[in-house]
Amino acid sequence: MKRVRSSLKGNGFHIVVIALLNLFLLLCICVLLHHHRLPRYGANVRPAATHFVMGAYDRSTSHIITVTPGDTPRFFLEEKEIKGGLDGVEDILKSWDCASPSRVTVVLVSDEAVSVGTMQKLADMVLSHGFTCTFAGLPALD
Repeated sequence: MKRVRSSLKGNGFHIVVIALLNLFLLLCICVLLHHHRLPRYGANVRPAATHFVMGAYDRSTSHIITVTPGDTPRFFLEEKEIKGGLDGVEDILKSWDCASPSRVTVVLVSDEAVSVGTMQKLADMVLSHGFTCTFAGLPALD
């Protein structure tokens, strides 16, 4: 039996390294495809969404009270500031008393820096007059 010798110079180490790198690259691509991690180009824009729905509201039977944080929280009815703090809010709620108060909805909007105690006092005040009370929330951003 005759022996055949290679006429190439060197031992082919570079070819083996390149083949192993290609094999590693192929393995990485297979893993990325399996886990749905494809490269995406451009910007991923999603509209703001929340599972809380306020919907449209009737302005004749709905009122929005906004609370801003501070040492003494400030209260706003629609866009006008309510003077007198919680006592001023109490006076306004008394002025809304009507034949069917459960049809009146009061939406409470507050910053997250407003204390829970303040919001609880305000909600109790609204509910004690027989009005429907809701809290406006911010959507969770991912």
